Amino acid sequence: MNLFALTDAANSRILRLPLNNAVQSSLQGVFAQQLASFNEGITDRVRFDGRYRPDPDELLFIDDFVDIDGLADAVTSPFGIDQFDQNRHNLSDIKALFAGDSSQPGRVLIQLFERRRVIDKASTLFLSGNTFNRVESNGIVLDTKLLAVLEGRLLTFQSFHFVRRVFALSDFFREATAVEVMQFAQHDALYSADPVAFEESANNIVRSKIGLILQSGVLSRHSPQVLADTAKTFKVDIALTADGKIQLPDTQKELRRLLRFLDEDFYESPLSRTHFISNSKRVAD
Repeated sequence: MNLFALTDAANSRILRLPLNNAVQSSLQGVFAQQLASFNEGITDRVRFDGRYRPDPDELLFIDDFVDIDGLADAVTSPFGIDQFDQNRHNLSDIKALFAGDSSQPGRVLIQLFERRRVIDKASTLFLSGNTFNRVESNGIVLDTKLLAVLEGRLLTFQSFHFVRRVFALSDFFREATAVEVMQFAQHDALYSADPVAFEESANNIVRSKIGLILQSGVLSRHSPQVLADTAKTFKVDIALTADGKIQLPDTQKELRRLLRFLDEDFYESPLSRTHFISNSKRVAD
């Protein structure tokens, strides 16, 4: 088995980590066990759209993922990849470790790698017998689980929060840019007294919601009056200006409540008629 590192270094995006035979054999078993754990108990796979948080028995997938870094090519042709050299490369640049699945050619098994997993010989001791000794060289600690599995253009994972640290997934889900937040604040259906201040105060949660709202087109499909009337059902007060636009709230609390309504996070139970707010949703089959 060959072990590779995906790094942040522009001129060394993928490196092959040299291993002795004993480590190669051991890692093969480690990755096989982690793949089994990755799939254990999974009953469903859900297409990723940025709105749904999977349950423990579910995985998310993207089926048109583009492997721009060439992880699959590295696994297929390992000796065409530069080998890690401590004189030229830095362990702290690593953001993921990956290896091929020996039972399925072309399948790539990926682990997240964080800087805290770099072993610094200057500050690390190990126990030998009853005595602590200094580590003679730098090293790394593997994660205990897989982050994702890549097969062709199919990327399977459970946590978007962690997988986005490794791969650029802006084509599948992203926060609204500064320009888009400004466009949102100046939308024909909305009114902001100060769009510039609105954009500057927008945090990650607000930007994520705005991105989803713009993507859904809800502001174009429904008039401000219809939205305000519907919101009353869920006790969400939407203030309209004299010319019939939705007044964007001044406080973060009220703004987030409005954005959650526009992103359809409010729903009514068909049985009890109880109103709920959801932080995760998917379209029912």
